[in-house]
Amino acid sequence: MAGRTVRFCACLLALGFGAPCALAARVVDPATARLAVQKPAVAALDAELVALAASGSATELAARVELIAHDASLVDIAQEWLLDRGLHALARLEPTREARGAVARLSLRAPVVYGIVDPDHGRRTTPLYDAGATARFVLRSWDRAAARRQAEAELTAGSIAPVARFAARGGAGMTDPVLEGTAEAFRAAGPGALAAQRAAIVESIAGGSRADELALIVAERLADRALYDLVVDIADEPVALDAIASASRALDASTAFAVLTRASRRAEISSAAILEIGRLARIDGTARQFLLDALADPETGPSAASALGRLSDPAVSAEIGRRLGAATDESWRRLLALALHLDPGPAARAELERFAASGAGSPHLQKEVRRWLGR
Repeated sequence: MAGRTVRFCACLLALGFGAPCALAARVVDPATARLAVQKPAVAALDAELVALAASGSATELAARVELIAHDASLVDIAQEWLLDRGLHALARLEPTREARGAVARLSLRAPVVYGIVDPDHGRRTTPLYDAGATARFVLRSWDRAAARRQAEAELTAGSIAPVARFAARGGAGMTDPVLEGTAEAFRAAGPGALAAQRAAIVESIAGGSRADELALIVAERLADRALYDLVVDIADEPVALDAIASASRALDASTAFAVLTRASRRAEISSAAILEIGRLARIDGTARQFLLDALADPETGPSAASALGRLSDPAVSAEIGRRLGAATDESWRRLLALALHLDPGPAARAELERFAASGAGSPHLQKEVRRWLGR
């Protein structure tokens, strides 16, 4: 008997179950799961949940869901499916104290029914339904909606309380439902309401508090170059990176170029900024010249080479070819050759052919260029 138990536990562990839930969990196939939820008694309970949701009473719906969680007459598959359905319906209702308490209790529930995901690749298991995770999603949804409503009311009233609250919680990251809801309110607010928050946002960021996401939202909505400059200078890296693409969308080409050149001077976002300048360079000669100049900088050269290669512009290829022919430094030659290699156009290939025929550069570089040319 002991040997069979050991083998049973080993099998569950091999399927990916941790020790705490191993003996309670089981693996089912999709056909069994479908049959379990199609039974008339289960369908009747589901219809009852739908009716309670339609009535708008979160308290009654949550109470019924919690009863289902303790209904020993239900097979586990049907029970977990009904819990998932009821919880998702609760997410769309205004929470009450009783509903929130019920969902909080369900959030501690561990999954008990698993399915095999992609049996051809290791037979990994995953919860077929996870009522605990769904309950946690509902709690976050309620918190996010409440934060959005609160921030919307404050924005309408001209209060800067949303900025202070956001900054106070900023270290939690944007998975915090209060931060998410506040940001949603800012995205939906009108320009006048956002303009009234600008000074508080600038003061907050300048003082070391974290209101980066709000700053970017306001910068984009108001097409505010100075606020973009602040974001690319000192915002956390993920937000500063988002600002690079945002600037191209929200600002005219010359203003976006000014913001992007500023961003290119910040090491951790420099490459992304230069690649975005490459998009502007298709229509802006100043941006093209910037990229040609950036080739000479060891820090920005590889990104500039990639951006120039994407242009596939014969005039740019000719200029790079001219520089390649005059180059005496091996690393400089390699970077220029790389820019031509990344350009799929015939003009770039012709310049590479010319360089290969010249025999200039090291044997290793010549060999690499010939390989690029398919020789």
